[in-house]
Amino acid sequence: MILAAALLALMSPAHESEPVSLKLEQFRRSVAFRVNLAGKERLFQFDTGGGISFISPEIAKSLRCEKGARVVGFRMTGDKLVTPRCDNVAVSIDGKTFTIPIAGVAQLGELNAKGVTIDGMIALDLFAGRTITLDFAGKRLILETPKSAAVRKARGVELPMRIVREIGGYALAAHIDVPSKLGALGFELDSGNGGTLLVAKPYAAAFGLDPNAAPHDGSIPLGRGIVAHGFVVPADITLDGNLGMPFLKDYLVTLDLDRGRAWFARNPVQAPPGMGEAPPALPK
Repeated sequence: MILAAALLALMSPAHESEPVSLKLEQFRRSVAFRVNLAGKERLFQFDTGGGISFISPEIAKSLRCEKGARVVGFRMTGDKLVTPRCDNVAVSIDGKTFTIPIAGVAQLGELNAKGVTIDGMIALDLFAGRTITLDFAGKRLILETPKSAAVRKARGVELPMRIVREIGGYALAAHIDVPSKLGALGFELDSGNGGTLLVAKPYAAAFGLDPNAAPHDGSIPLGRGIVAHGFVVPADITLDGNLGMPFLKDYLVTLDLDRGRAWFARNPVQAPPGMGEAPPALPK
């Protein structure tokens, strides 16, 4: 029993004696990880709003991991998403091994002007049960210990957060409850949204916005003195709202993905040029 308890302690998400910093790199207006998977270094976008992580068909083929099961979900635009899936995919980031519980299989395409192909996507499901800090301006994700997390919490402002699990409970996303004239509305934290702040059109007026207005520079008060500034878009989305990189790059965001709590502290580091910038144009 003592041996079993020791093994469980070693397997615990919080067993690190010191915080672990995982390197991120800028990719377009957002960030990505360099991941080792199936014997190769690969580029995976980091999308906190993605729900579940994805791998490319090429990786799935090399792993021979498709068994006929699938992922069925919906994008925030309401579009249905159906892909094959692979279970328990091991990935390594900066020498630390993680397991993707359920990986969707899809070709995410060439996502930058240099033709660099994204090999996959890391979502928050990879860090379920942990406390992490997102430092996008500093290009790192920090796996906190209980001690280091306590320091982050003491220095930050807590906003009410809910863990959202879709796709049969496999997905993991973080929603902040934002006060409005209509009551609390859930805004997703979404690093995959590189350049905008989205408000569902039915709720735009609750924030003093015209639901039919063109996208524009603006602000959304999130509560307790925290304000998101950026390119505001009243949008046809299924979510109440979506906070992309224009907001996330400005803050150190500490997420307790076990208990569902979040703290925000202004990031003293200035984000690199291009990160979180508004897109030059949006489709009508």
